[in-house]
Amino acid sequence: MSEAEQRRERVRQRIAASQERLERESENLPTVPRRDPLPDAYPPEDYRSLAAEYPLLTLAAGVGLGLLVGALVPKGAGGKTGRRAMAVATAAAELGLALSKQARDKAEHAGREGLARLDEGTQPLRQRATRAGHSARSQGVRLAGEAIRLAARLRR
Repeated sequence: MSEAEQRRERVRQRIAASQERLERESENLPTVPRRDPLPDAYPPEDYRSLAAEYPLLTLAAGVGLGLLVGALVPKGAGGKTGRRAMAVATAAAELGLALSKQARDKAEHAGREGLARLDEGTQPLRQRATRAGHSARSQGVRLAGEAIRLAARLRR
């Protein structure tokens, strides 16, 4: 065997020993704890989805914008403009309240319809279960009666 072949053989043996050692050591490794997936790395497509993902940021931006507008408005302009702004804000609040009541009523109606459909869909199952329960009870009573008769015969 030539010197080059001997070196190749030694290298192959060292590689095989390293692979065996790696396999042995990898069996004793602890399991990696499961991590929750990272949040979506892509930005929201529109302002509505941005507000849905970051509601506190939306609130802070609204407060900051209100403070900025309040600082830019001159102090003397508060009379007539302030009353108009208050009237607009009141109208917007009433509109929001009316829309929320309407949404609540629709959700309540949809919930009632869902329960009614669920009741209709499960009625045949409930009837079958009731019949099976009555049948099982009558069979149990009949078997108990037979057991009592047999016990009475054995005692005589």
